[in-house]
Amino acid sequence: MENNKITLFRSLNAHSMNYTIKAKIISMWNKKMNGSDSQIYRVDMLLMDEEGSFIQCSCLHKLFKRFLKFLVVDDCLLFHKPSLAKDTTKIKVTGNDRKLSLYAFSSVLKTENWSGPRYFFRFTDFKSVLSKKVEVNTPIDANRKDGSKTKRMNITLKDLEDQKISLTLWENYAISLSEYMNDKNRPDHVVILVHFGTVNIYQGKIGLTNMFEASRVFINSDLDQIQEFKDRYLEKEFSNSSSIKQSCSQVISSAEDEFLNAEDFVLTAYIASISEEKKVIIVGTVIAISNDKPWYYLSCNNCKKQIEEKSTLVEKDDGSFDVLDEKTFECINSDCDAVDVVPVYRYKIPLRVQDSTGTVSCTLFDYEAIKLIKKTSNELLDVYSKVDNSTEGSFQSLPSEFDILINKKFAFQIKISSLTFLTR
Repeated sequence: MENNKITLFRSLNAHSMNYTIKAKIISMWNKKMNGSDSQIYRVDMLLMDEEGSFIQCSCLHKLFKRFLKFLVVDDCLLFHKPSLAKDTTKIKVTGNDRKLSLYAFSSVLKTENWSGPRYFFRFTDFKSVLSKKVEVNTPIDANRKDGSKTKRMNITLKDLEDQKISLTLWENYAISLSEYMNDKNRPDHVVILVHFGTVNIYQGKIGLTNMFEASRVFINSDLDQIQEFKDRYLEKEFSNSSSIKQSCSQVISSAEDEFLNAEDFVLTAYIASISEEKKVIIVGTVIAISNDKPWYYLSCNNCKKQIEEKSTLVEKDDGSFDVLDEKTFECINSDCDAVDVVPVYRYKIPLRVQDSTGTVSCTLFDYEAIKLIKKTSNELLDVYSKVDNSTEGSFQSLPSEFDILINKKFAFQIKISSLTFLTR
């Protein structure tokens, strides 16, 4: 079969059945019998040829034993005498009205002779989706920097143009992404590539979702497209942060002149006398870090506010209740629209800051803390042992990485709020 002439997908026609195709399995899923979750009716596959064209292929359950050992995702196969059939499904994964079918006279053989692409993506930008230029249920590829008893996960994606869109993943896709996002060893920047996702509208909002089990979701994989996206994203972030850092350094270098003359500058002794909500600036030296308060918190992946852990009670036959082992979280921010909250550890370092008039408490949050410490809270949590298992844990000793903050002079912007009034 290896020496047979290869027919590309674009040359397939119903006038002949004596042909051989070479294709890679991009994804594979099972179609269950109607009314049965245990019996499989057929196996469906998404195939790609060496030109990067796609076609769907099916194998009925009566022929499983003949072909099943060859059907492995990402393997390259030679298919001899597959039958060309009509795709009658409502939502067509490839947009093609035809599909291939393995039947009694078909044969399959694995081959290592592959000269086509590893994968072939046709990316769609978020702006086209949000402006409704892409029709609902249209299969697309997206490469971007989260009542029935099903698994679901909602996340917000952002592209290089700062366009944001909601992505909803179901079942195994949701479980895989949730496990990855909850892994304390995962990198800070997560790039997700959705291959054969689809556009949907839910409650009037346009978003993306996986196309049943036909989609492939790559999370920080070693694909060139993911690495290129990550490099461009980090270059953009570095450029923005460098601009901010430069302007800040100019301000701080002339703190004695400019801050003292600024209308929003105050000495620490005057903070207690402020009776309105406003933002003020103080210039002071970090003399200590409070060790009786947590230096991190569990936050919402969507709005960064604090989250609360929830327990689910299930009533038993005898009327008593059991607590499910599965943890769920809820954002305390009433304005947050996150559906499935993924917990993310962030800094909130409790500093004691002193100037010539007194000492005040300030909180150093995640964005500024990472720039100074050069490590994320996740990285420190891997090193330092946690004393308790609460949402906000305490430690026997503060991380030594915090020493870099001590005796350093900074300009702090402090938000005076109603909470400040209550805690004076």
